[in-house]
Amino acid sequence: MIIALALGTIVVGFTFYQFIGSEMMPLADVGQAYGVLEAAPGTSYADTEKKVRQFEGILAAYPEIEKVATQIGFEPGGTYFNGYNMGSVDSAMFMITLKDKDQRRKTIWDVIDSAQRKGMETIPGVRRITIKEMGSDVMASSEAPISLLIYGKDLAKLYQAGLGVLHIGEQTKGLYQPYLDWSMTQPSYEIHIDRARAAEMGLSEQNVADQAYAALRGTLTNEYWHLPNIRQLTILVRYSQRYRSTPEDISHITITGKNGEEVPLNSLASVSLEREPTFIDHDSGRRVIYFNGFYRQGSKPSMDLSMEIMGKAMMGMRWPPGYGVEMRGDMTQMMDSFNRMYRSLALAVLFIFLVLVAQFRGLLQPFQMMLSLPLELSGVFIMLYLNHQNFSTVSLLGVVILTGMDITAAILMIDMIMQYRAAGMPRNEAVIEAAPERLRPILMTAIISIIVMVPVAFWPKTGIDAYSSLGSVIIGGLSVGTALTLFVIPVLHTIVDDLEVFVTQKLFKKRPAPGAAMIGGVPAGDLQPYMEDGGASGNPPDDERSDDDRSDGAARGTD
Repeated sequence: MIIALALGTIVVGFTFYQFIGSEMMPLADVGQAYGVLEAAPGTSYADTEKKVRQFEGILAAYPEIEKVATQIGFEPGGTYFNGYNMGSVDSAMFMITLKDKDQRRKTIWDVIDSAQRKGMETIPGVRRITIKEMGSDVMASSEAPISLLIYGKDLAKLYQAGLGVLHIGEQTKGLYQPYLDWSMTQPSYEIHIDRARAAEMGLSEQNVADQAYAALRGTLTNEYWHLPNIRQLTILVRYSQRYRSTPEDISHITITGKNGEEVPLNSLASVSLEREPTFIDHDSGRRVIYFNGFYRQGSKPSMDLSMEIMGKAMMGMRWPPGYGVEMRGDMTQMMDSFNRMYRSLALAVLFIFLVLVAQFRGLLQPFQMMLSLPLELSGVFIMLYLNHQNFSTVSLLGVVILTGMDITAAILMIDMIMQYRAAGMPRNEAVIEAAPERLRPILMTAIISIIVMVPVAFWPKTGIDAYSSLGSVIIGGLSVGTALTLFVIPVLHTIVDDLEVFVTQKLFKKRPAPGAAMIGGVPAGDLQPYMEDGGASGNPPDDERSDDDRSDGAARGTD
């Protein structure tokens, strides 16, 4: 009955695993957030600054925000390996500091989502505003936990595919602040030069293009002299903004021929306004566009949302040959981290088993102790479900810690049973005596560990909430695992012992040698590790017995 109850608990516990999601690193409210504002491509630095000031005014209206540090544009000379880090004159970055979470009623996600929504609704000419909590872990401070890579050759088709995935993301419940990392909205003027007309003026296509570029983007003046110990200021010369704002303005740019003749550009070429990507991103040599988004506590976790959006995109969109979508973000990092953690857990269990084999000089007792490990997992999954938490690398770390803590109870129980059997006590009587005697140390260890983890699991301080699932894992695993171990391990010991007798004596027809010493129905050789000096007295060594054991033995001798 007890074994059936344990199996039922395991089945129920593992059923709860289907109702909890998975994520790389739990979200944490550390009171800091990182934001990016990107104006419409082609916006001047001055106009970008105006939009940034408007958004700073929105942020200042929140009493939960203490200060905001802003950087507009970017410093030249840097090396950028992806579009996330690369700045531009039409973008700005924010570092937002909030009050400690114990001093405000709203969470950091309530504040940043509200500010982001107001900014997008009230500030015209903004392509995107994204704000993300910094998190308590370096992995949590990367770009976006939900990220899909769309690849293809043609930039226009690639952008259309990205818009399709973006539309799916905007319709997905639980996804916040979805966006694409680039857009096909950068204004670009294409100049189609009449080669014959340019040749009449002694100009090549490159000569015409260079003069048009200098008029639009500017060119530096020559330095004719240098003053000693004084840094010279270079001068950028180009057309004023009002003379280069439209295709018509550009068509009137003056082009100078070899003989000094000046003609408008429209006499040599035609000008058209086109749209180009804000930048071109590559992954493994492929042109790509990234779809990114965020999730929140209490909603679907990153893994579930990534799988849902990717599934809808693959099933609901028509993908031309050579185009497709791949998983990125938390999903790929989580799979790699989980694989490493699973290998670590397997090695930990293996080494625990080997140490127990060496200590108990056999396989059966360590095997019984290892069977206590599945008992803890049911409590782990149930507690994560009740606490509305996801299975993450932190949870898996808690399972690794819990494995060493939970098997201690089984070691204490089996060790005491074998000591009593070595003292000559029958097996069932040894189980009845050992279980109550080991009850107090097992419960004291479990209760103290649970009490320590209660604040971590239910009332974490700032920065610790990312590790609250570790407390939940230990509390749930120890509670259920300890309760089941107290009943299951003694019963399991009798079952394994009966099975051993059946296999050795019934199947293999092996019986104790004539004249062999028997203690409690077990050959003395099997109990030698528990016998004093390896002798046949069957009494546990004094240095391995607790004070309670010695006093109990003294009482037995007196009786």
